[in-house]
Amino acid sequence: MLKLYYQCLAFIPPVVAILFSSKIVMTTSALQANGSIHFGHHSPFKPKLVLVDRDGVINEDVGSPGVICKSQFELTPNAGEAIGKLKRTFNCPVVLITNQSCVGKGLLTLSELEKIHIHMRSLLLQEDSWATIDRIYVCTSVEERDIRKKPNPGMITEACIDWGIDIKSTLDMDCVFFIGDSLTDMQAAKRSGIRNRILVETGYGFDLMRD
Repeated sequence: MLKLYYQCLAFIPPVVAILFSSKIVMTTSALQANGSIHFGHHSPFKPKLVLVDRDGVINEDVGSPGVICKSQFELTPNAGEAIGKLKRTFNCPVVLITNQSCVGKGLLTLSELEKIHIHMRSLLLQEDSWATIDRIYVCTSVEERDIRKKPNPGMITEACIDWGIDIKSTLDMDCVFFIGDSLTDMQAAKRSGIRNRILVETGYGFDLMRD
């Protein structure tokens, strides 16, 4: 299950934690659910921007070549509830950062991808009326050297600039959180200067934690 929890300790302001399958993956808390928790940088800052991967985090990962029609798109359990609680608590933008090379491979069009994302937004709002995605950043390239394609930092840097984050400021970047399920996600976040990197156990995250 996916739920969002907020811990408030004497020395730590409210922070974000995500519970997948009864295991907590946190960025900033001394409270650990089990020995396989992966932490990002310890941050006492209130989020100004939360960046979220799509496949394996928002929706169930269907494997290669990815979701190419609406019927394949299923939310991870309680994804809408989690995003809604995040928005209500911190009132910060939540944006999607996703590679969709299936478009570059000609397996679906940009128009068809947009229809999938409209469907995604609808499913999220059905779970929680606050579960809005403020913007979607997509890289459709099949070229690994494309600066926008994760694990490269281009989309993340673009999003930070768009939402008023000074990417040269440590204080600003410490208010940005990235949630993903893969090594590619974590590499992209690290390369962009984000220290609050949350690895979740859905998608590929569980296998990474076992390793």
